[in-house]
Amino acid sequence: MDLGIFGSISFDLKFLTALLSIVLIDLILAGDNAVVIAMAVRSLPHDQRRRGIIFGAGAAVLLRVMITFFVAQLLNISYVKLIGGLLILWIAVKLFVEGAPDEEQDRKATTIWQAIKIIVIADITMSLDNMLAVGGASHGNLFLLLFGLGLSIPFIVLTSNLLSMLMDKYPVIIYIGAAILGKVGGEMMITDPFTVKLLPANLVRPDAAAPVKLLLYSVEVFFAAGVIIAGKVWMRLTVKEEGKKEAIVHGVPEPGAVEGRKAILTISREFGSGGREIGQAVARDLGFRYVDRETILADIRKDGRKWEQWAENLDEHRPTVWEKYDWSYRGFAALMQWHIIEHACRGGVVIVGRGGNFVLKGVPHAFRIRVTAPLDARIERIIRRESVDRETARWLCDKTDRERAGFLHAIYGGRWDDPAEYDRVIRVAGQSVDSETAEVKSILADRERAYTESAQQTLRLLSAAARVKAGIATNPRFFIPVFDVQPEGNGLVLRGVTHTPTEFKSIEDEATRLAGDLPIRCDLHYRK
Repeated sequence: MDLGIFGSISFDLKFLTALLSIVLIDLILAGDNAVVIAMAVRSLPHDQRRRGIIFGAGAAVLLRVMITFFVAQLLNISYVKLIGGLLILWIAVKLFVEGAPDEEQDRKATTIWQAIKIIVIADITMSLDNMLAVGGASHGNLFLLLFGLGLSIPFIVLTSNLLSMLMDKYPVIIYIGAAILGKVGGEMMITDPFTVKLLPANLVRPDAAAPVKLLLYSVEVFFAAGVIIAGKVWMRLTVKEEGKKEAIVHGVPEPGAVEGRKAILTISREFGSGGREIGQAVARDLGFRYVDRETILADIRKDGRKWEQWAENLDEHRPTVWEKYDWSYRGFAALMQWHIIEHACRGGVVIVGRGGNFVLKGVPHAFRIRVTAPLDARIERIIRRESVDRETARWLCDKTDRERAGFLHAIYGGRWDDPAEYDRVIRVAGQSVDSETAEVKSILADRERAYTESAQQTLRLLSAAARVKAGIATNPRFFIPVFDVQPEGNGLVLRGVTHTPTEFKSIEDEATRLAGDLPIRCDLHYRK
């Protein structure tokens, strides 16, 4: 079907392949833009947030169409497709290796026009990859170009959560996306006028406008596979380079409990429920140490600036797909759990958030509580504490709870609102938390008596397991796709997947060093 200046629609293999490529390119490259939009409008009231998303995305798509049309026209000029193809290949490799968090994610808006401005600027700056990829995949067909750009907007605005869930369940999508970008980049490079002129006559079509199909398909396959291979090699080279550095976690004995209080209180709380106030009151009245975000951040800061940045950006926030599959994210999670157990080993401590209830499950002298409250009571507490209006307080409740739930599920695989994960669920009815605080202090007195030699051994094994796991997870010499360390009898067991006998031996030696005097069994299997 001929659409005049808007190109044409046909249902041959070339058209359908280009159409499918554009859809998948939009899916793969929409994630970061969706995060920027959400962050840009997060400080707006609920009704303005919706308008900010619609108007900001609308303005962005108009600019995107104009700029991409200009880019598509430039693709007919020598060297432009060659350079653009190289850029697409770089994007594909980086996407495969780790994704690219954008600094714009930290920007907020206080008015709808500021939000629209942030969205438009961020969308144009971040969407060069999308424009080049869609422009290359459209083969100069304006209909496909407009279709691809138009499709990217609802993907960005509406389907980022769906994409995250699909990638969580089917990580192969990441490989497919990188391969498609590699195919598009290779095709752009081999069809650049400059490249075509360099080809021998028998590899060029009779009209001398493009390479023969066999060469074109061969190049596409080569670069589709090449970006994945390059990504793997890049990760290996990074390991070798960073492996020269000393590991963060050393095989030193974990700290024992100090004299005095031994009981441990972990608090998981709905935002604005009063959990923070209960924890602070218990710590003040009983002389317990109070461990919250700032305490854990100070601990991780000693592990290095890289880990401090991960802690600052991801503490109790739902990770993106790219962050979840990043080697550094697993290292951050392991370090956080290790530091939580370190504080628990000293006893006499209140640990707020960060999954302390999951980490200290099975420790007899740990009292693990979840604090909830009616939504109206939470809103009133937030209004007074944060000096915000009612609508913003309501939004903060919903947003913060979803982020915390996603964070804990990503790390521990459990539901934060499951009563079975706690020793007690406390519901605060009003604004005062005095009665709830008194109840918690009374139960903690009983937990003091649960501190025995056996309980100390349980915590000691948990601490050793966390230390070994953190040491392996943060050591850049090792790439273990799946592994965990757990107590086993009077020792530890490391289970996971490795690649070669040499890697097996290296991991076993490091685990033994980190475990110290404790026996450790390495139950590692080779990836087939």
